Order: sequence, then C-alpha cells, then structure tokens
Amino acid sequence: MERIKLVVQYNGKDFSGWQLQPEKRTVQGVLEEKLKFLVGEEIRLYASGRTDAGVSAMAQVAHFDTEKKVNPNSLKNSLNGLLPSDVAVLLAEKVDESFDARFSVKKKTYQYRFYVSRHTLPLFVENATRINDYADVSLMNDACKYFIGKHDFSSFVASKSGKTDFVRTIFDAKIITLENGLYAFEITGDGFLYNMVRIIFGTLVQVGYKKIKPEQVKDIIETKCRQKAGKTMPANALILKCVEYV
Repeated sequence: MERIKLVVQYNGKDFSGWQLQPEKRTVQGVLEEKLKFLVGEEIRLYASGRTDAGVSAMAQVAHFDTEKKVNPNSLKNSLNGLLPSDVAVLLAEKVDESFDARFSVKKKTYQYRFYVSRHTLPLFVENATRINDYADVSLMNDACKYFIGKHDFSSFVASKSGKTDFVRTIFDAKIITLENGLYAFEITGDGFLYNMVRIIFGTLVQVGYKKIKPEQVKDIIETKCRQKAGKTMPANALILKCVEYV
C-alpha cells in the first residue's frame, strides 16, 4: 500500500464544491475520475476539508491510498495533461501512512478578497466582492483582533447541522493590501465552521460601514447568536490559501 499526497489548485467558479455529489461537478469527482484512469483502480481522495460551491483554493491538500506502484512526479504530469483548465495538481509525493490530509492539519489560512468602489470593477467581479466606497477599511482591520484566540463561534456558522462543538482557535486575522486596489481579509485558524469566514467578513463590512463599532465584535462572539453577526458574503471571493501540517 502506498499513500500519495496531492496539493491541488482550483478555480471554484464552475464546481459544486470539493465533495462528491450525485449529478454535480465537484473537484473531488473530477480528480478521482482521472486518477482511476491513470492508476487503474478505484481511488478515494481525502482532503484537508471541504470547500463550498464557488470557493477556490490556491493549495488544497488531499491524499489517497493505492495498491499500485506510483511515480508521483509522472502522476502529477499525467494528471495535469488530463485535467480541465480550472483544476491543477501542484505537487504529488509519497508520504508515510501516518499522514492524513484531514486529521493531521495544524492550521488553515483563508483569504476573502474585496475591493472598495462605488462601481463594479470588471477585472475583479469574478474573484472579489465589492463593498461601497464609504467603507472604512482601517476600522475593519481594527475589528479583526477580536476574532483572535479560542472562542465559541456559534454566531458565525450558517447551519449548526447537528454539530455541538463550535469552538475554534484563530491564530491571526487581518486586512492586507494585495495590488491594484484589491484587499483581502486573511484569517488563520485550526479549523473553520460552515460559512464561518464569509460570515465573519460580512460582520467586518458592517464595521466598515460604521453600523457597529470594532469593539462590538467581542459582544457578538459572546452572544453566540447568528442574528447578531453580518450576512454571509458571496462564495466567489473566498480562497483557501494554504494548509499547514507542522
């Protein structure tokens, strides 16, 4: 038995998320189909976590097991020759069986990209969200510090779906400047709840619009009430930036 780790980049625009779904185009489904063709056996991929419909990834991590002898570099090249243009394998390597793409994760970093403008900007419309030009980005950045630490994030989950554990640890959260007027809310944590990053950013937008003060974020966290937080922002601007295992 060999275990192969993949690092995958994809544009989520035309995918119904990472996870396999009947009659829907998913990243996992596309990859497993091509892997089955190349390896010659049924392949099941296990990822660091699911990304939702429309969400992209710079470097998603997954692994699979196979009974066949695999040359990882040749596999990567062959996969990229077969995959559609919106998904690519950046790295393939053999790993020890103790490595698990999901359960070995220590940190994940997401970026939510946005721009501040009175009008829609065509070059950003597919992969960033517009917020109005009266938003105060410095206030949004000030509010970020209240998310850092170990908290119950019940106020920032779209659907509890039977879950009972909403505690996550956030190691860093900040607004960064990218280029050409593009910004990103960047957040690093040990894990994230369903739509958590998009709801947090929706709350930061309310801070930017001066509808709530930065220090009120602390109270929103403590209430554990979804209705107190901002709206869920669109998926197209969310990117899984990286996954860390050490």
